[in-house]
Order: sequence, then structure tokens, then C-alpha cells
Amino acid sequence: MIVVQIGRLAEQLGVHRNTIRNWIRSGRLPARRVPGKRYLVDEEEFIRLCHAYGLDASALQFRRVSAASATALEREEEWEGQTVLGPRPHDFRPWALGADVCLTCGSCAGVCPIAGVDDWDPRKIVRMAVLGMEEDLVTASWPWKCTLCGKCEQACPMGVDITGLMTALRRARARDQVPGPLHKGVLTMAETGNNLGIPREDFIACCEAVARELAEEECPGFRVPLDVQGARLLVTVNSKEPFAEPRQMKHWWKIFYAAGESWTIPTESWDGVQWGAYTGDDEALQLGVGRIVDAMRRLRCETLLLPECGHAYHAVRMGLSRWYTEESRQFRVITLFDLLTDYIRSGRIQLRARPFPVTATYHDPCHVTRKSAKAFGKAYDEEAREIVRRCCADFVEMVPNREDAYCCGAGGGLAAMPFHEERVFHGRYKARQIRRTGASLVVTSCHNCRDQILKSLCKEYDLSVDVKLLWELVAEALIVPSKARREVVE
Repeated sequence: MIVVQIGRLAEQLGVHRNTIRNWIRSGRLPARRVPGKRYLVDEEEFIRLCHAYGLDASALQFRRVSAASATALEREEEWEGQTVLGPRPHDFRPWALGADVCLTCGSCAGVCPIAGVDDWDPRKIVRMAVLGMEEDLVTASWPWKCTLCGKCEQACPMGVDITGLMTALRRARARDQVPGPLHKGVLTMAETGNNLGIPREDFIACCEAVARELAEEECPGFRVPLDVQGARLLVTVNSKEPFAEPRQMKHWWKIFYAAGESWTIPTESWDGVQWGAYTGDDEALQLGVGRIVDAMRRLRCETLLLPECGHAYHAVRMGLSRWYTEESRQFRVITLFDLLTDYIRSGRIQLRARPFPVTATYHDPCHVTRKSAKAFGKAYDEEAREIVRRCCADFVEMVPNREDAYCCGAGGGLAAMPFHEERVFHGRYKARQIRRTGASLVVTSCHNCRDQILKSLCKEYDLSVDVKLLWELVAEALIVPSKARREVVE
């Protein structure tokens, strides 16, 4: 089976999109509707139809799926122009069955920053699950106040998958009872392609306006490469940036300009945010990751870059391994750490000779350290420190750090849920760590971590520090060549 979209298929065949629609409606092209305004079509039937009309299908590139994947894509009902997600499962017993090795030692509760809030803690959750108290757990708010940081299961001597249990509890709750805007964001992503519902024309206009500013300020001749076929890098965007902080996009664009990178941003499926990972919504996560896979195929890019919003790299890579194993073999997936260290070590970008005269520390986001180490066998911690030391005159560690670091308090979607007091209370450990370093600058590689420290912890715990994203720091230390060593992508 192949997956097609009417507009793109019509463009490639050189026919009007209504022609494709008429083929489908008349039955000349047997097709089944699936989410994302796509259709499942038998490849042999499609080629036979093209031959009948004198159309050349040999040069077309399709996403091919197995029978099992095709079944997973189908849905019983859809609205015209929208994607309707199917009902969520309500059974988390498989996770609970794995929790029956719990010794009730309390190690998990001992390291959890919100143990005791509402008289709940991880040990209590595990025991209630083993005892079959599903209804009480699903209706409780505590699993949504958990940041899914994984600190508890790291401490567990029996290796209980506590974050898996928490996610399963979230999955078991009906979508319309998900706290805060997470449910709305998931539905908006399904319907529009990004969780904030930014129209395609508005996204393009925003990118072009920011690009003009960058060209005028620092990067002469810069143009944002949208929908460029055959670029080396496909770059996803955190939807928060074009919506609320568009100038934040300049940092990466400036680095690409100086590096002479071949890159592009798709004007559809550009959002790296996957809120389905927060709500335990596998169906939504599969849909979002599948759209990124489609963008990679459509634009024929070699490498997928996932600048981190807090969970994008981890969620997308997990989605690729679960549902798109075959498709993901056609391209590489790299982290921002891979790219920046390669640029610096190879000399593709030049940083100022004298580091900034500041004392800096680095906050390890949970998803790219502890959780990536568990899922992929690789924690991205040393690369970040190498970059910070290269840019700043003095570096001091928080204790504990790397895979043992404490969560800032905004993970697991908590930044978007109505639990502000709990989120700030959770972050007290991180605030204490920051103060003890004596640093004036905190660097991190996660949007949510930056916002939590800068906008919540600094205010609540009176921290006098600046907070920057890792790529923001690199962009500020960057020496932009007078004549950019780049290929201008038209």
C-alpha cells in the first residue's frame, strides 16, 4: 500500500486535484481515507490507472506501508478537513503487573521532589496499581503533577518502570478530562499540523519577516529556506517560537548561515512539539511523528534535526522506533548536540577567541540525559559542557548533575497545566542547586527548562541569574564571516 495526499499527488502528476478526487469518488482509484488528509491506495491499482490515462508514475516517490501499518492508519470516522482521533484505551494493568516486584522500600518517594503533595508519592501509586485501585488512580490529579522525570525509577532497586505507569494512568483518562490545554493542543495538532493552530500562510509570513530582520542586522543576503527539495537538514520548530517568541528562531538561522549549511523548514508538519507524549496519547503521537516522516520523504532530506523544546527529540525518536522503523532507515536523526559539536570541532563555525567573562553552570534536561540514556543508551551531557566551556570563561557544576540531576519542575507537560504552585514547589531543589554554584549564567538545552528557571524559579526563589539556551549562547559567541561561507539555497 502507498499513502498519498491529493494536492501533492495532483501536482506531481500535472493534473488538477479535482481529477484525483473524481477518480476516488467514482471508484476508478480505490482509496481509503486516513488521518492527515491522506489516502491509502493499492500501488498496483494506482500504476494501472496512471497507464490508462497516459501518466508517468515511475518518477514518483511514495511512502509505502505494510498491511499492519495500513490498518493502524485507518480510522472509523473523520470530519471533512479534520482528523478525529479514536477512543483512548482505559486499561493500564500491563504496567501494574510489572510493578508487583515493588519492595515498598520508599527509595522512589525519597528522591521525588513532590512526594507528599496531596498526600501522594510514587510508592503509593505503585502499590495502588498492584492492588487494582485503577479508578482512584485515574481520577487522581497527582499523576499529572508528576514531571515524568524518571528520578524515581532511577532510584528503584527493582527497576520498576514508574514513569511508564504514570504515562499509562494519563492514557487511561478521557481526553476531555485532561488538565489544562494539553487536550486542546493534541486535537489542534491533529487538525492543523501544529499544536497552536498557526495557519500555514501566517507561519510563512512570520518566518520571512524574521529572516528580513536577520539579513538587515547580521547576515547579509539571508533568506529562510522553506520547502527546499534535497536539503541536507530538515529542521523542525517549536510552535511556541513563531507564536510568542519569533526572534528566538534567529539563533539557529544565524548558526546555519555561518556554517554554510544546506537546510530547510517545511511549511507543513514543521512542529516538533508532540504533546501526545505528555498525555499518553499514542494515536496522536503516531500521527505527529508520521507527518514529520512524510515531510522528510516529500522534501528528500538526508538528516532530521530536532532542536529541543523539552521532549521533541525523545518523543519523535521513540515514535520512529515504534511505528516507522522501516521509513526511518531512509534518513539520519541527530540532536542539537551532535550538530553544534560537529560545527565547532570541524571549524565550520568560529567562536570568539576570548570567552564571555561570566561564571556559568549547565542544567541537564531530563529527556536528553536520564531518559535518553534509558531509551537509547546515550545521554547528551558532556557535549553540552564542552560547548559552555568554549563560550564562557568559568564553568561550575551543579550537584548532582548529568543523569543524576534534578528536574527543574516543568517537565511532563506541567508547564502547560494549571498546577503552578506545585510546579514552583517542585523546582525548589533546582533553585537551591543554582544558588549554591554562585553562577551568574544558567545554560540549558530545553525551552521549558529555560522558561521555568527564568520566569518562575528566579522570581519565587530570588535568583539573580541570566538563563540562556545552548544554541542562543553559541549564536551570541559566533563570529559571522564577512563573506558567508555558504551555498545560498534558492
